[in-house]
Amino acid sequence: MKFDQFKKLIDPIQQIGPIGEKAHEVVFPEIAKFRKKSLALNPNPRLSAVGAIFIPKEEDTHIVLIERQSYKGVHSGQIGFPGGKVEHDDCDFEYTARRETEEEVGIQSEKLVKIGQLTELYIPPSRFLVKPYLFMLDYTPQLVAQPREVKSILSLPVEVLMRPEIFVEGEVPTSNGVQLHSKYIPLEGKKIWGATAMMLSELQILLHRAIKTQHG
Repeated sequence: MKFDQFKKLIDPIQQIGPIGEKAHEVVFPEIAKFRKKSLALNPNPRLSAVGAIFIPKEEDTHIVLIERQSYKGVHSGQIGFPGGKVEHDDCDFEYTARRETEEEVGIQSEKLVKIGQLTELYIPPSRFLVKPYLFMLDYTPQLVAQPREVKSILSLPVEVLMRPEIFVEGEVPTSNGVQLHSKYIPLEGKKIWGATAMMLSELQILLHRAIKTQHG
């Protein structure tokens, strides 16, 4: 999808808004239900925010993703959006997403143009309640990985995300070394699964609906 085409979808995206948990269940029907029950049992989840950032790359539209460094934690080595936990001084979730984006990939927080939000999502293994935001940049940024947290920076073409066959099934590695059978998105020899895949599922549905709205 050309970036000029994507920009024409911003108004429909804002009109439609978050799709809801049913978009997550498309990818993980049982796990999505389990997450909802787990949140109900946890009145004080850890709070975090992430940013799905649309950028132009050689005229096409891409979404920025990061590969996390290996560490002693459940999200070790996983592919996700830039983001992280809410700090005490953060004024709101959007500020967190902007701050973490600047820290992890070097995009100045004030340069990010907010275009919407996705449905919040609870991650039982880490007890994080994640608020996803949609941002846009009108230029191709120079991305710089924060070496302590980010192993590499990737980008997912929106045209690829829009394909019905983007999700495949197979084994994915977990942080404890166990292989889990799951749906995932293959990207540059890596696998996007779990919460990030659920958010991308919602984003895929949102973009398809925005195109239909645009065309009447």
